Amino acid sequence: MTKELRLDIFVCATCGGSCCSNATELELRHKAAGKFEQLLHHHTSSLRGILETTASQFQSHVVELAEQSENKTLNVFSQVYRRMEPLSRMLIQQLYTEIINHLKYTSNYSSNNGQGNSILNSQSSLESALHKFFENLFPVAYHQAVHLTKDNYGELHDDYTNCLKHNYDDLQPFGQIPKEIQTNLVHSVHMSNVFMSALLQSAKVLSETDALYGKQLTETCKLHLLKMHYCPNCNGHTEHKRPKVCYSYCMNVMRGCSAQYSGLLDGPWASVVEGLDNLVAGHIRSESGIMNTIKQLDTKLSEAIMRAMENGPELEKKVKKTCGTPNLLPSLTAAETQPLQQHVSIKWAMSPEASILHFLSTIQKSKDFFTNIVYNFCDEDYTQSNDHLCWTGDRIGDYTQLLIMPGEDRQRYNPEVPWENQSQLTKLNELVDKLQKIRKTIGVTAPVSNNHDIQSDMGHEGSGGGGGGGVGSVGGHISDDEEEYSSMHGSGDGSGDGPISHTDDPLGSTPNTFDGESRDNSKGASSALTATATSLLLTLVTLYSSCS
Repeated sequence: MTKELRLDIFVCATCGGSCCSNATELELRHKAAGKFEQLLHHHTSSLRGILETTASQFQSHVVELAEQSENKTLNVFSQVYRRMEPLSRMLIQQLYTEIINHLKYTSNYSSNNGQGNSILNSQSSLESALHKFFENLFPVAYHQAVHLTKDNYGELHDDYTNCLKHNYDDLQPFGQIPKEIQTNLVHSVHMSNVFMSALLQSAKVLSETDALYGKQLTETCKLHLLKMHYCPNCNGHTEHKRPKVCYSYCMNVMRGCSAQYSGLLDGPWASVVEGLDNLVAGHIRSESGIMNTIKQLDTKLSEAIMRAMENGPELEKKVKKTCGTPNLLPSLTAAETQPLQQHVSIKWAMSPEASILHFLSTIQKSKDFFTNIVYNFCDEDYTQSNDHLCWTGDRIGDYTQLLIMPGEDRQRYNPEVPWENQSQLTKLNELVDKLQKIRKTIGVTAPVSNNHDIQSDMGHEGSGGGGGGGVGSVGGHISDDEEEYSSMHGSGDGSGDGPISHTDDPLGSTPNTFDGESRDNSKGASSALTATATSLLLTLVTLYSSCS
């Protein structure tokens, strides 16, 4: 077989001469294909890096917020509920350890070789941890609420403590606050995990796509890549004096070579980008998102204790009916008499708003990633935009072939690298399936929530009866950047965003007024507890005001 009959392998004849050996031609063919692969590698690795970095930075920020929230909660209990502090400290630490573990999705993903946590199992586990926390906190809070004003504080017997825990669900000592915390925290943690999972899974798809480059190139594509890059040299046009490649010729070659990727992957990828954008807008940056939820958690935990204290007489009546009258054991911890220590303000970590906006801007530009990638190669430095007196692939002249627009169907009419149906597209189709699965996960798990919004509850909820008052709509609302994030550092109260600050009544109302029977039977206790609750409330106001 002569060289002229093997144009698909030896290109010197195609270039108009025999300026190199067959081995050199083959080497140049691989080198030309390598240039194309290098272009794709560069852009996919850059985009993959943005996805992975965003996931890592987001996790670091929410974990840091959770650690700061834990310190704030411990500080409130040590300053305001001092008798509870020795018994509640471990409970608080265990709760926050559980929360932080659920926020470390990226770390778990890396250590488990890309598997991450089961998001649904993670939800159930966090719900159980929150329920266990309030169940174990109940005896401590009940003792504080009912026996705080007694001369002999004493300790509850283990049997009595177990009775309180066993009947926690029926007695509901903290009203609906634990349920509100559970609903909002579990939902926001879940959505943060969905966000990090989508980022990492998308980065993994890009990595797998990256590994396919070169394996999917047709022989026609490799031929024209060689003609475009090296044939001018065979015709005596050196690197420094060679003409520019005709723009339309370059675009036809590059679009034809990348048609498999753009045709199959651009649609599913654009859908994932849209899903990520909606997820960030409706569930990450929103008022009900993980950052605001964590920053309000210390306030809500304190509010739960105040709820139990307000309902002290009624709660004591229910408890005695269920568990009897406790026989207090000698106190194991001496009552604290020292004055309140000077509160040290704990400032929230800097908002990641700038990074999030940069991510959103970058990811939006990647919607037609595989279609637009060719523009980075056929730029003005390399090509002649008017297709006049430029390299056409065969000679210097005007390129007269039609410039084919993007699209798999259109590439069938590509004059340089027409679309070829290939049997080895199985792997690309697998990547399409993975992208569709990512988008489906975002769409299924990220609807607009109708749960209570903690911020709204803080502003509208009444304290009566241990129940909830106003119901906030979580929704997909995003406030202005200034409104949503300006109070992250300047509020001083550590509560998060919104118009309600800790310098206001953290309960949003005056102490509860009980019915006639309760008032007759518990008048003295109610007065004492009201005075105590008022004193603690003033302490809370002082404590949070010191942050401002």
